Amino acid sequence: MAQRATQLQAHGAELCRCLEDLRQRRSELLISAREEEAERARLAQDLAVLQRRLMQLEDSLTQKRDAKQAFDRVITQTEASLNKIVESSTMLLTVAKRSAQEVAALSPGKLPPPPRVVVDTAA
Repeated sequence: MAQRATQLQAHGAELCRCLEDLRQRRSELLISAREEEAERARLAQDLAVLQRRLMQLEDSLTQKRDAKQAFDRVITQTEASLNKIVESSTMLLTVAKRSAQEVAALSPGKLPPPPRVVVDTAA
């Protein structure tokens, strides 16, 4: 009987140690979970800040793309108009030279020779 009592007492002591170990592990788990929850909250806050910044950048880029397209349209239209002006100027100069030569041919002694104008058609 004494042996059983000793055995029971040993088992009780071991059970107490086991319970204490389980409580310690639970405590460590709770500490770890709280740390991870705090980190998750920080990351969620950082993510919200980054998402706001991403939206701002997307809006800014959209505005800049729209502005670039407007610049492209204006540049294209201006270049086309400039080319038309150059073509018209070239044609006008050719007509003016021809007319001056025709007038000079009609009255060669009375008019000075027409001025020499060089047209740069490379542009």
